[in-house]
Amino acid sequence: MYAVIMAGGQGTRLWPLSRQKKPKQLHSFAGDKSLIRETYERLTSKFSNDEIIISTLADFVEDIKSILPEIPEKNYIVEPSLRGNAAACGYVSAVLNQRDPNSDAIFLPSDHIIKESKKFLNIINYGEKLVNKYPDNLILIGINPTEPNTGLGYIQMNSQIDSDDGLKAFSVKRFAEKPTLEKAKEYVMSWEYIWNSGMFIWKTKRILELYEKNLPVTYEALMKIKAAIGKPDEEKVLKSEYGKTEITSIDYGIMEKTNDILVVPGNFGWSDIGSWGTLLKVLSEAHDAAIVTKGHHIGVNNNNCLVLANDKLIATVGLENIVIVDTPDALLVCNADKSQQVKDLLNKLKDEGKHFYL
Repeated sequence: MYAVIMAGGQGTRLWPLSRQKKPKQLHSFAGDKSLIRETYERLTSKFSNDEIIISTLADFVEDIKSILPEIPEKNYIVEPSLRGNAAACGYVSAVLNQRDPNSDAIFLPSDHIIKESKKFLNIINYGEKLVNKYPDNLILIGINPTEPNTGLGYIQMNSQIDSDDGLKAFSVKRFAEKPTLEKAKEYVMSWEYIWNSGMFIWKTKRILELYEKNLPVTYEALMKIKAAIGKPDEEKVLKSEYGKTEITSIDYGIMEKTNDILVVPGNFGWSDIGSWGTLLKVLSEAHDAAIVTKGHHIGVNNNNCLVLANDKLIATVGLENIVIVDTPDALLVCNADKSQQVKDLLNKLKDEGKHFYL
């Protein structure tokens, strides 16, 4: 089994620290190590370095190599352009299938926080058993919800299909996109709904069959790329064909179009650091503190604030539920509950031609 670390994302909601040239997975947030380094180290007790794959963009390769020098060169699968995770997952699956037609792989985001690694690895082991027991199925790892989160997608479970040592696998009834607060409250009250973590396990042969059925244009491009692997024109074919893949997500392109899916609910201290508000919550709980700071900060009568200072002192008085992030060329001040809207701020920067700050 291969473990694929998906490290091509932009992390736009964590601007201005996360940038196009250095996205969030290359930064440290909850400790001294970068998120991608923490992801790698969680896997090393099960996977050898030859079994760990890095899926990323050319812009990030050198930084990742400096963070993960253990990963062999051949295990960097580099997208020539950013076209959504359906194209990225398909490309990796085609490469791994070319190496081993019977291969299976787990795809993992590089920017999540997981507090209980042993429980997490137990679920991976169970997922590996499931994908070999039910090879026509895609296996998803879901998260038991702890709050009515409106920033995450949900999976509605159906009947139980399998169990092993306290872990259970369910068929999937449907996917529910990021809900309203009222809907999210309904989901949390029901046992049927769990968070979609974006972690998948599948046989590479099977997923390519689903691409052929559901994303035929992408499939045709992937097959041409696969056929060129190891040949003199490999790079030329990759660049020309990858640009023909459909720009979509694996959820929209594949998951929502097939019934052959099993999901395993998990509870292993998971957090998707998708916004500054989420990071504030994770860090305040971890440190049991109402104010989370880094760098030069002094404050009076503040509550539930995140302050990431740079070279200069940041002084705060009487603030509540506020995030402040200072970088050499940009300063962000936002309400923690509105931090998902940082992505809208970046769209405004693009519209105004201020690409230097992206």
